[in-house]
Amino acid sequence: MADITPFNFGAHAVRVITHNSQPWFVASDVCQALGYSNTSKAIGDHLDADERYNEPLDRGGSLLVISESGLYALVLRSRKPEARKFAKWVTSEVLPSIRQTGSYGQPAFNPDQVALAHRAALVATAEIYQSVFDAVMQGQDWQHNRYMLSFNASAPEGPTVRAKAIERNACVLPITRFYAAVEDSITVDAQTLMQLVSTCTARLGHMAARNAAAAPVQGSLLR
Repeated sequence: MADITPFNFGAHAVRVITHNSQPWFVASDVCQALGYSNTSKAIGDHLDADERYNEPLDRGGSLLVISESGLYALVLRSRKPEARKFAKWVTSEVLPSIRQTGSYGQPAFNPDQVALAHRAALVATAEIYQSVFDAVMQGQDWQHNRYMLSFNASAPEGPTVRAKAIERNACVLPITRFYAAVEDSITVDAQTLMQLVSTCTARLGHMAARNAAAAPVQGSLLR
């Protein structure tokens, strides 16, 4: 049987099993800590088959355990007030402790970085759900709208996610890729291309005129 390490979340003991060098959490412990009244239903409703398995016990029987991804799935779907605290506890205390003591694997990244990444991912997932929901509900042409999603991990108030509807014919891309898109990716008609050429030509003319007007002033300063 794999090693079992107990951790305490308040009054709840949460056991962690090392399996194939990865942490697996005892499902009943997690569900009790999160406030799920029916472990079997919670696991069956929210987790895929590869996110759980039965760990055999030395004395007979087995323990249903869930993976990290399964743990996060339960946390995200829980509406209990303990869910956010539980997620922070797991990412800031449990996982760093396991990695630092060498209970599984060797950390590829700084434990604090891993904890931050987990917290940001949990917050972002919930934010994405709410932002997309709000954008669709507010959309005037909601059956055909496209939406642009932005994520800012370094916002002062914490990770933020925004979703907004964009026009059907809108092209969203960096300016550095614009010329390549015009050349072979964007589907546009000849009239649109001619208008683009005309606009670019006019812009170059304005720039040249401004440069010509500024040249005498710069020359006089040199003299």
